[in-house]
Amino acid sequence: MNIYKWFLTALAIFSLFVLPITARAAESEVSTEEMNEALSAFYSGNWDEAISLFDAISAKDPQNTLALAYVLDAYYRKKDVDGIVSQIETETAAAGETGESLSRLGMAYFLRGKILANVLDESLTEFRAAVEADPDNSMAYTGMGLVYFQKRMMPRAKGFFVRALRLNPHDIMAMDRLGNILLVDEKKPEEAKDIYQRIIEELPNYPDGQYFMGSALYDMGKVDEAIPYLQRCAELDPHGYTQGFDALTLCGDIYLKEAKFEEAIAIYEQAKSVRPDSTYVDYKMKLAREKKTAPATKVNDD
Repeated sequence: MNIYKWFLTALAIFSLFVLPITARAAESEVSTEEMNEALSAFYSGNWDEAISLFDAISAKDPQNTLALAYVLDAYYRKKDVDGIVSQIETETAAAGETGESLSRLGMAYFLRGKILANVLDESLTEFRAAVEADPDNSMAYTGMGLVYFQKRMMPRAKGFFVRALRLNPHDIMAMDRLGNILLVDEKKPEEAKDIYQRIIEELPNYPDGQYFMGSALYDMGKVDEAIPYLQRCAELDPHGYTQGFDALTLCGDIYLKEAKFEEAIAIYEQAKSVRPDSTYVDYKMKLAREKKTAPATKVNDD
């Protein structure tokens, strides 16, 4: 990449975080400790406690997309999607269909849309109505980005995440998905790393931020730097509810390629305890054991 193009790209990413912040985004009273407590409850599998804690966070910071996403995910794991969707539908009608309530309804329909794909368009309708009611509603733009991300329409998704971050530079969900697009779809791990570094600084106990930071470093060829982030993700998400399992397998793959077979086997065994039916882990563990007595050379198992 030539220097001019690199500078323009870097400037575009930097501008996400230096544009004027709305008063509403700046007034959040949610502390890192509150988010950490709620995350701990979720990743311990205490769904009701997690819902209560994240609901309290959402009450303080209605634009906190990540908190609402965890509430919805907890209901999904409780197998009560219809219950939470009906609750939010009732709340939206009672609130008079404000930008805030409509964006919450859009998020609820997005959850249902992950089960029934045709509902995704219904969530888009609610997000658009939220923007009409309140053009500064950052959650609505993040929500539209999530829908297009789910549909694998990445240029449109990216645009909405950028717009959300201009309104609320602290939207972890928008940052996370924007970083994912840069890392996976656009193959720009250096730029993704900068975003995940910001996420980790704001919310160090968010496992997915740790995982994708490690993934970005891995794609940059900095495998030794990647491992601590992957290990931290696995510590924060021991049951593999989000990225904990993937963090373990990637860490094991790194050790395998570096011919550190004992370490690879130990990590794969840990991954196997999280997901016993993983044929991928079975294959990699078998390979590591076969290579254990071979000369200490790097393994190319791609």
